[in-house]
Amino acid sequence: MKRDVEGRDELHQILRDLYELLMDDENLSPFFKKFRDQQVLTQHLHDLVEFWDGALFYSGNYGKNVMDIHRKIHLTRPISNLHVDSWINLFEAAVDSNFTGEVADTLKNRARSIATVMKIKFSQEN
Repeated sequence: MKRDVEGRDELHQILRDLYELLMDDENLSPFFKKFRDQQVLTQHLHDLVEFWDGALFYSGNYGKNVMDIHRKIHLTRPISNLHVDSWINLFEAAVDSNFTGEVADTLKNRARSIATVMKIKFSQEN
């Protein structure tokens, strides 16, 4: 039986599963090549857990600007609405494959909100 997201361990599982999906996706994998290096991926997953832990549980441990990080990527390799839509579909699949409940739904809603903001900002920069 699926359970709800309760903390960092569940977030790590979701994000690890997500990155497996991202690296196997034909359209998105070029953005994620560097994460095939396990050391790079391990550090990145740690950062992502910090981000989502703050977004869901208000831990306050993440201090980077997510939009700036993705804007820099967008400037070197444009991120289209199709890319963002594909990412959100994979994100939701990674959540839904093992989790259900109020926090899982909140996680997906926050991801959709962030994706929407990114699409708006990136379309204004083109």
